[in-house]
Amino acid sequence: MGGHSNWPEWIYIGVIVAIMVWVGAEAWDAERLVEHVPEDAETIIVTGQQWFWTFEYEDGTKTIGDLYVEVGKAYKLEIVSKDVNHSFNIHDYVVLMDAIPGRVNTVWFAPTEVGTYDIQCREFCGLIHYNMRGTLIVEEAST
Repeated sequence: MGGHSNWPEWIYIGVIVAIMVWVGAEAWDAERLVEHVPEDAETIIVTGQQWFWTFEYEDGTKTIGDLYVEVGKAYKLEIVSKDVNHSFNIHDYVVLMDAIPGRVNTVWFAPTEVGTYDIQCREFCGLIHYNMRGTLIVEEAST
């Protein structure tokens, strides 16, 4: 019983560590790409509270429940919460981001088709959570 009995274990650990480092690097790279918001993106502040969504646009306009955007433009959503944890979800555009009190989470998207799409809260946020819905309204570009 020399010092070689631990070799298979060390090789196993080395392989696991290498895989974890590789997966971590891949995940970091993907996250960085997601966070690369286009320069010309318009910022919209999305506020979740029990039990509705409020949208504040760059010109100061606010809407409740309905998010108005134009097709072909990029939008940066700054998602916040006034009370408990919520989760902002536009299923059709694969937008899913937590709304957490005291924190601003950012996600961006660029709508490709005119139409209306459901907005939901994907985090159980209290009694009327099931009714915390909104509508994304994608309109023709104005310019």
